[in-house]
Amino acid sequence: MLSSGIKHELTWIIGVLSVFLAFVWLTGWWYFTLASFVVFYVGRHLWSMAKFESWIQGGSIEAHPPSSGLWSELSYQVSKKQRALEKHADLNFYKSEQFKAASMLLPSAVVSIDQRNYIEWLNEPAMNMLGILRQDVGRRIEAVIRHPDFLDYLKSHDYESSQTISLDQSRVFEIKIIEYFENHKLLIATDITELYQLAQIRRDFVANASHELRTPLTVLHGYLELMRDMPHEGHWDTPLEHMHNQTLRMRAIIDDLLTLSSIEADSITAELEEVDVPSMMQHLHIEAAQLAKPEHHLVFEVDACLALKGFTEPLKSVFMNLISNAIRYSPDGGEIKVRWYQDEQGAHFSVSDQGLGVAPEHIPRLTERFYRVNKDRSRTTGGTGLGLAIVKHVLEKHDSHLQVSSVLGKGSTFYCRFAPARVILLNDFE
Repeated sequence: MLSSGIKHELTWIIGVLSVFLAFVWLTGWWYFTLASFVVFYVGRHLWSMAKFESWIQGGSIEAHPPSSGLWSELSYQVSKKQRALEKHADLNFYKSEQFKAASMLLPSAVVSIDQRNYIEWLNEPAMNMLGILRQDVGRRIEAVIRHPDFLDYLKSHDYESSQTISLDQSRVFEIKIIEYFENHKLLIATDITELYQLAQIRRDFVANASHELRTPLTVLHGYLELMRDMPHEGHWDTPLEHMHNQTLRMRAIIDDLLTLSSIEADSITAELEEVDVPSMMQHLHIEAAQLAKPEHHLVFEVDACLALKGFTEPLKSVFMNLISNAIRYSPDGGEIKVRWYQDEQGAHFSVSDQGLGVAPEHIPRLTERFYRVNKDRSRTTGGTGLGLAIVKHVLEKHDSHLQVSSVLGKGSTFYCRFAPARVILLNDFE
């Protein structure tokens, strides 16, 4: 179907051509009339084209250039599209300004950086909290925030977790980077100084209380040992045995509390070292065999060339905690499978058992202190309820976290991944 512009153009051609044909009929000047029509028609189009070009380049203040026929319709359609684009641009600009205005009211610092880490814009808290100035827009973020931990976090490109840093001696910030829109990034910093101080008070209390409890518990345990060895009536055997076992359990809880407090207090401050995980696994295999029952079946699959940047003793504690838990909750004849392997996502440690399994509602809370899925069974097996809390905090120090998959009645797998940046291949070193 013909558009209105083409219809107008055809109407104009027919009208003008009718006039010229009448003129030819009256005068008989065919060639002169035809030449005049062509010159007039072409000149009209050139004049309309010049006005359209001037209008499209902004040389005319009119909504669309006054013309007729096809050019009039074309000007109208272009003007209509232009108004729609301007309306859309105004709406996007309004939304952008609305977003920026909202970001200014956020209590957290927000900084937008592009794919090359140049600062694009920031809100007011970013200037107050991070010390970034308005004139820093257009500079690289690395030249403004030079904290080593932040620079390592930025270069890692692993932004699943956040980074806690202290830019001065008094304030502590939690920094999170979120990628958006074609490799652009939002840096969000939250002041957690008060939470950090409260956590420090709690850690200090736990550490001090544990130290204070250790001495009287040692005295009590010593006297119980003495009473068990002394001649006594037979009916005292069971109470003394129970008290002795409970003091051992209390000592294990205190030791775990002190370990957890030490980890939370950032006591792992030494330089990263090369952890020979394959050698560690050999020792853990021996310890696991001593802990397991004869009916248990232990399977260790270890990549002999795969080491890790980290801290040896804390990692050993993590691996042994997970292995001992699998042994403790595995039935007679059950298989405990330990794997240490590598793929394109990094290094992986996993422990699988064929125990009772864990219901889905319990899995998110397994790393809470003293949380027990089955309290009676946990006490029977001798757990303190702190092992997985220790695992959680040590893994956080190694930029990792614990993952659990479980099926009731079939068993569980406890799994942790270490980023490729932490992987060391032993055959690369002499």
